Amino acid sequence: MQTTSALYQSILSNSAHWYETQLVIDGVGTYDEHQLFSVSTNIEMFHGSPAVGSAVAQEISVKMLLPSETIPTMAVLRPQVRICDATRQSEWLPQGVFFIDTRERTQNDNGLDVLTIHGYDAMLKAEQYFFSDTITGDSADVQMVAAIASQMGVEVDERTYPLMTHAYIVPLPTGYTCREVLGYIAAMYAGCFIISDTGKLRLVSMTDMPEETNYLIDNNGDAITFGGDRILV
Repeated sequence: MQTTSALYQSILSNSAHWYETQLVIDGVGTYDEHQLFSVSTNIEMFHGSPAVGSAVAQEISVKMLLPSETIPTMAVLRPQVRICDATRQSEWLPQGVFFIDTRERTQNDNGLDVLTIHGYDAMLKAEQYFFSDTITGDSADVQMVAAIASQMGVEVDERTYPLMTHAYIVPLPTGYTCREVLGYIAAMYAGCFIISDTGKLRLVSMTDMPEETNYLIDNNGDAITFGGDRILV
């Protein structure tokens, strides 16, 4: 769950609110809902049932009016959302950092040129074989994660290391990809590695999940009350 401002919370409490989307393409421009037909992201940490020991890539799909600007190969896509009411708009919240994989130009029924983009986040950069000038033998799990993040060219999310408290020893992973090693470490902590909404390498552990309450909640995860009482579902 993302940290949001008091303004965001205030707008959310107003039943007459809505969400807006924009797409930032690094070095190209920012495109709002006047240019965007659809933006969707997808990540499947669990394939039908809880699972651990993986490093999961997130995908993005975009349909937009064909821009006049040239979009370079592997351009960085940054989808963002904000909440609005009749008089206020919240801050823009990042919804991931992606790299273009494929693109297709078509025309819709109105004769408009449409660009369809599909991309992935930085987890695919972990498909390379592990290599380090500093790690030449067995190492602590946190050292290995730091080395892999550096090789991928990303930072480690600040929520990751507080979960990695057991100082497991990881053998030198000769002949293994960074993604395979991340999955191995994730299994040690009953979790999965993902790329966060801000583009950082993050461990998500099932031991860190909030306790299930069966209370009816709002979009922010807060319990909805009736007469001061929480509602069981």
